[in-house]
Amino acid sequence: MPALHAHFRAVVGTLQELNGPELRKPGLADHACLLGAAALWGSSFILNEVALADFPPVAIATYRIVLAAAVVCVICRRLALRVRLSRRTILLFAAIGILNSAVPFTLIGWGQLRIDSATTAILLASTPFSTLLFSHFMTRDDRFSWSKLAGLTLGFIGVFVLLGDGVLRGGGSLAGMLAIVLAGCCYSMSSLLIRRLAGTPALVLVAGTLVSACIVLVPVLLYLHPPWQQSWHADTLGALVFLALGPTAIAYVLRAHIVQVNGAVFMSNVGYLIPLFAVAWGWIFLSQQPSLVMWLSLGLILAGIAVGQRSKLTVEAQDT
Repeated sequence: MPALHAHFRAVVGTLQELNGPELRKPGLADHACLLGAAALWGSSFILNEVALADFPPVAIATYRIVLAAAVVCVICRRLALRVRLSRRTILLFAAIGILNSAVPFTLIGWGQLRIDSATTAILLASTPFSTLLFSHFMTRDDRFSWSKLAGLTLGFIGVFVLLGDGVLRGGGSLAGMLAIVLAGCCYSMSSLLIRRLAGTPALVLVAGTLVSACIVLVPVLLYLHPPWQQSWHADTLGALVFLALGPTAIAYVLRAHIVQVNGAVFMSNVGYLIPLFAVAWGWIFLSQQPSLVMWLSLGLILAGIAVGQRSKLTVEAQDT
């Protein structure tokens, strides 16, 4: 037993090397970045549904990643941003690219063929729970606390208040739901891996991981859905282009920055805000007036974020 216990501690210690520099307390600019990422990702549900009318899930994932990678790489070149590619860096780029883009984009598209957008949003909102679990074992300064659990639970209740009716009426297959849950777990793990590249410029990190995802998906696309056989309409192509530029290129740069400086658990709060923005975009573009339930949900979600950050703020106040 002592030998087994020592082996377990050694494994946990190795996992905790995923940590980078010390995290900083989220400030106003950090919360603004979080809101910006949530706003962009909140639009992806409607855009994905539009694009699925012409493009299969693998094609949507590949095209949005290829276009986003091209844009970010051009920006990196213009800004003369470079990184020394060691074996470790290449492996991390590949792992993050697969877990952060290639696999979840495909799973979400596949899942949305079988379940509605409301169900998709509520399932992705469970991502903070897997992030909290992974973070507890894989980091030293982003650990589990009852205050964080209370905040996560409160925020999750807010999401249920907002999307409960849609989930009850939406239905869908178990396979589709499991695909969305698995996509959320991929996002959680990739957030923790990103911290191993702390110090790498966010644009370079995003470029490297997107290029890695391209290397994985492009051969699959050419084999399953050759571009020369693909038909499309203006609206589906426009949705695909915006998916690449907004929720992929811009939002991923924001995400990489937030994870590096504030941690994966703080970033996971975006899962609560995404469904809220999805409803907001429906109000703006589909003339769906927000109800009292929406404002109640907003209060619960923001309260959950505040409670989840309370323990960290208290500890920092005691240390000063």
